[in-house]
Amino acid sequence: MKYALKCLKCGKTYSENQYICACENKCDALLKTVYEQKKFTIDESYQGIWRYHQWLPIQKIDQRLVDSSSSPLTYKSTKLAAHLGLKNLFICLNAYPHCHTGSFKDLEAEVTFQRVMNTFDSGKPLVMSSDGNNAIAFVHYSNVIRYPIFLFATEDARLRRIWSFSKSNPYTRLFPIEGDYFDAINLANQFAHVEGYLSEGGFRNVGRRDSVGTMMLEVTQLLGHLPDHYFQALGSGPGAIAAYEASERLILDGRFGKKLPKIHGAQNYPFVPMVEAWENNSRKIDERFQTVSAKQLIDQTLAHVLTNRFPAYSLIGGMYDVLQETKGEMYSVTNEEIEKAQLLFEKLEGISVVPEAGVTIASLQQAIRKETVSPQDYIVVNVTGGGRKEIKRERIHIEPYKFTTKKQQINQRSLEEKIQHSKELIQESLQTYGDKVAVACSWGKDSMVLLHLARTVNPDIPIFSVLTIHKPKETFDFVVKVIQQYHIKPNIFMVGDTIPEVFLKNNIEVTLLPMDEYRLEEEKIKKETGHEIYFADPDICCKLLKVVPVRYAYTTLGLRAWFSGLRSSEGYTRKYLAEIEKISESETKINPLLSWTEEEIWKYIKNNKLPAHPWYKKRYNDGRKIRSLGCEPCTVPIFDHESERDGRWRKTLKKGGECGIHTRSSGERK
Repeated sequence: MKYALKCLKCGKTYSENQYICACENKCDALLKTVYEQKKFTIDESYQGIWRYHQWLPIQKIDQRLVDSSSSPLTYKSTKLAAHLGLKNLFICLNAYPHCHTGSFKDLEAEVTFQRVMNTFDSGKPLVMSSDGNNAIAFVHYSNVIRYPIFLFATEDARLRRIWSFSKSNPYTRLFPIEGDYFDAINLANQFAHVEGYLSEGGFRNVGRRDSVGTMMLEVTQLLGHLPDHYFQALGSGPGAIAAYEASERLILDGRFGKKLPKIHGAQNYPFVPMVEAWENNSRKIDERFQTVSAKQLIDQTLAHVLTNRFPAYSLIGGMYDVLQETKGEMYSVTNEEIEKAQLLFEKLEGISVVPEAGVTIASLQQAIRKETVSPQDYIVVNVTGGGRKEIKRERIHIEPYKFTTKKQQINQRSLEEKIQHSKELIQESLQTYGDKVAVACSWGKDSMVLLHLARTVNPDIPIFSVLTIHKPKETFDFVVKVIQQYHIKPNIFMVGDTIPEVFLKNNIEVTLLPMDEYRLEEEKIKKETGHEIYFADPDICCKLLKVVPVRYAYTTLGLRAWFSGLRSSEGYTRKYLAEIEKISESETKINPLLSWTEEEIWKYIKNNKLPAHPWYKKRYNDGRKIRSLGCEPCTVPIFDHESERDGRWRKTLKKGGECGIHTRSSGERK
């Protein structure tokens, strides 16, 4: 186990396989990441934030995130430092082009997406709220990683502060509301309780906090010791909490000093709930900052994204505790001070910064005047956003998501239209590719419909199938039944030592592929983990038993295209596919059933009296049933309200995902 999550109040711990952001005992406290690795290590084989993956709440790193990683620039200031009379001023610059959207929220989005994809909740849409920067970063990375988000924001934020580089944002559902940021947070929290959705977590999300904590790791690596001070403007407060938590880990390491950096927070006057509470030595925020009347104060601020009415202040592990532990300071910064600080930074450091970064710079100027910092102190300033003037790419407003108020009905006319369209697509493909296109058959419900449709167009259409040693006996029996009923002769491929007995008895030919590599991996994983390969590493299991044989079959049969039974309504991994996928110059995949629903598949099977795998007929006492057919150890029954593929790889991080056949080219050889 790489890490666990621990409640700072009751001490309850949670597994790394759970995407959880709040204690189940409803404790008014943060969860904190406890890493097995106590020594600070850097993996130089990665760039940017991923160099610190040992202290990030993730297990694997998706290559798409590696390729699109943001990497803040940390450096020792000369011009601004000299102007302020400081000897050791270090700037963590979260600006474009180092951060793609010009904000440190890029780091939070990257790690959050990777974290959820490493848990059993992978695939559930993330529900979140934002007043600007979070939205921009999460929309950007949802497009990179192709992960769905449901975003709640004020209409003012949508029009003024939220944008995307992409004209199309198919993985984002944006719901603008009238009101302020708290109203958006409140609505998002309600929506996140709907079955099948997942609260992103906000400041309670350890992925966000630990990602920002890497800035403290980078500065400490640069200095060789912990800094004396950390400055940041605060909205909810997770950035400053993150700096504190990262510093605690570095102190436990033992090599970087024993004193925590003093945390300096700042807010934009007149909306200064944490400033006022701290000055009054109170753990409680004044109610006037939390009622509807607070909107009048919020409307007067320049750094609008800092106006959270319920920040991470009072709860255990929150900003009050951080300020107490570090003997910290809070500052109230006016709009005029912000604008002057922005101009000063741009003039001296050569890059524009967002208003909240202006709050941070202005708070440092106040600290110097109040002598809460000394000229020789090692000071870290988190410039949370900048460089947006320098972004030349077009920035586009995101349109609100439009609900379909009328429930889509399945009727004979719409189904007939889909049947006709599917047949036309098959016919056109046959005219294009001739005998170089084949039906890929998995023997599930969708394959039965695809096979029937294709054979009505051409009864002699080539068919190929890949079976595995982990398929249930019922699947092998069912294959024999379909072959005999339809009088077909599919090309069957299988990694295995022997042909299934039922195939031998019925003279069904199977091309066996060697098992050497699979056996080696199986033994290695069993020895390392104590678990079977399909539980411990289903990706490698699927690759060797399914993906590699499909590539072999495609090449051996000399195909140029193939028909698949994929449907866009099956699950999150298939939602945005195209009917015709041009995978490479030598391979095209055609998905004739893409627009069909699960109900329409069963209606077609019933109307045409098609055979169906017996597992679909199983019923369980609690109402669950098999809805997507796979290998025996990786297929479980699910409820009707769940996503159709949620029963696949249920107890692994691969839950509801893909075996790899449809996410990689079948003709790929390496």
